[in-house]
Amino acid sequence: MNNRKQPEWWRYSESSWQQLIELLTELQPDDFGQCANQANWQLLRQGDTNANFKLSLAHQDYFVQVADQAKVNQLPSGEYRSQTRLVSENPALSKWLPKCLLDTEVIRVSIWLYANPTVHQHFFNPELSVELCRLLVELHDSSLSLPTIRMQEHLNSYHDIARNNQPQKADYCLELYEQALEFSPDFNATHSCHNDISPGNLLVGHQLFLVDWEYAAISDPVFELAGISHNFQLTHEQEQLLLEEYQTQSDRVFNQQKFLAMKGLYRIISELWYMGNEQS
Repeated sequence: MNNRKQPEWWRYSESSWQQLIELLTELQPDDFGQCANQANWQLLRQGDTNANFKLSLAHQDYFVQVADQAKVNQLPSGEYRSQTRLVSENPALSKWLPKCLLDTEVIRVSIWLYANPTVHQHFFNPELSVELCRLLVELHDSSLSLPTIRMQEHLNSYHDIARNNQPQKADYCLELYEQALEFSPDFNATHSCHNDISPGNLLVGHQLFLVDWEYAAISDPVFELAGISHNFQLTHEQEQLLLEEYQTQSDRVFNQQKFLAMKGLYRIISELWYMGNEQS
């Protein structure tokens, strides 16, 4: 394998390239030449901490996610963990994920999933909330070996990243941080959560699928629901349908005050993240 050097256009680690080639050689020994051809790679989007591609080969299409090592400090654990494979090996959750073939600290490879991103309009269909809540309850009730979000440390990290990247907005960063501290006492890290359920990560085909698990952690289910409302910009009616369905399926009850606090907390963390990543 050492003679199969990464091509000049590969902008990621040599380790990620070698791991990919070793996998493909094991699956289809004649796929290396196709893999080295940049024309077979379609850049999908830049994720929070990775770049995502569709790799189209003669025998199979793959989803390839290459880690950005410069952003590991934004993950709950502060490091990349093989969480996609961890989740995909859980019998209760495997049906909600595409088949994972490789999951390391530098690269993840899954079978290509023929599904589309969900959008705000999907939530006008009550059946989506029913199926999504079924997924959420199974996830939240699962025992997974995940890092725990320690919200104080989490906020400190996001505040520091945003302030250092946007020093001219230091006062505003501090204002957001202090607001988040007011919401954070309502946050209780008690259950396995995805923590980044958004249009690009929640896909719909013949069923719902949930991808991009690098932010998965022991977190607060209400914070998860607040994130869904924020990321999909749900109307009040859509939001209430989702909350009522979740509480019915999970037998968990929470008050509106906590949900509003978690919405505020999620919104601020999202804004600090964007401030920490936007170009000055």
